[in-house]
Amino acid sequence: MYIPDRSSSQLDAGRTAPTLPGFPDPGHWINQAFARGSRRRVQQGREAELRQPESDERAVHERAEHFSAVVLQLLEHHYGPGGTSQEEPTRRGAARWVGREQQAVPLLDPWPDKLNAGHVITAGGLGWLVLMVASIPWAVATKARVLIDHPMPFLLSSVMVAGLGAGVVARFGSRLMRLPGLTAAIPGFAAAAAAYLVMHVQGPVAGYFFADPLDRFERQFTSSCLAVSPYRLDEIQSETVGTTLVVRPINGDTTLRLGPAEDGGTHPLGPRDNATRRVLEGYGCELP
Repeated sequence: MYIPDRSSSQLDAGRTAPTLPGFPDPGHWINQAFARGSRRRVQQGREAELRQPESDERAVHERAEHFSAVVLQLLEHHYGPGGTSQEEPTRRGAARWVGREQQAVPLLDPWPDKLNAGHVITAGGLGWLVLMVASIPWAVATKARVLIDHPMPFLLSSVMVAGLGAGVVARFGSRLMRLPGLTAAIPGFAAAAAAYLVMHVQGPVAGYFFADPLDRFERQFTSSCLAVSPYRLDEIQSETVGTTLVVRPINGDTTLRLGPAEDGGTHPLGPRDNATRRVLEGYGCELP
């Protein structure tokens, strides 16, 4: 319900009729289902006054067309039929976009005036997805052990990704909220599922490419050439000394020394001494 302000000359002056204090009913179902319209409330009997500017604009347009037709008739009368060019004049500069405004600046879909539960779920899911994607540079820097030494490049990368994601959501998010009712929450659930997947996958993926020395030793040797040797993970003791990975088998066989053993390194491990090289070559391991 809307109560107009009769003391004001403005068409949209007035207030919304409040419901009963403490009453949970938001209003009559007819008022809830009634279309929002153009956000302009018009008092009864003043519809013609509201539409008068539109009629005046149409009248001015018709009068301008009539004036241009009369000018063309005068030119043809004075210079003859060939006095006026029938070819369309060449448009230059901004005039080339006259009549093509939608192509130059597409009209964006407006965001809903009032957010329902589906809209809130979609907005939250999209926001969570943007945050998870923006955290990927941090996960990579953490696994690569370079976040403390070089924080600014990864911070700027996260800010840029977050800004880009926010721009994409602002540009296309309103389209995802045009579904009726609670079906508008479907894009939100899809975005939340994608964000959950990114959150749980980015760490292991970054850890695979920036593994610690023992993980690289397992991937490079124990899963292939040393799979049936006394150098399996459950039969060794290992420690990192400087940039060297020291692997001691429990049965007392030759101790392996491999490097470079940096946390978050990407270089393959290689033998540091001749004894290690002979053991690895004896098992048929490929050496870098």
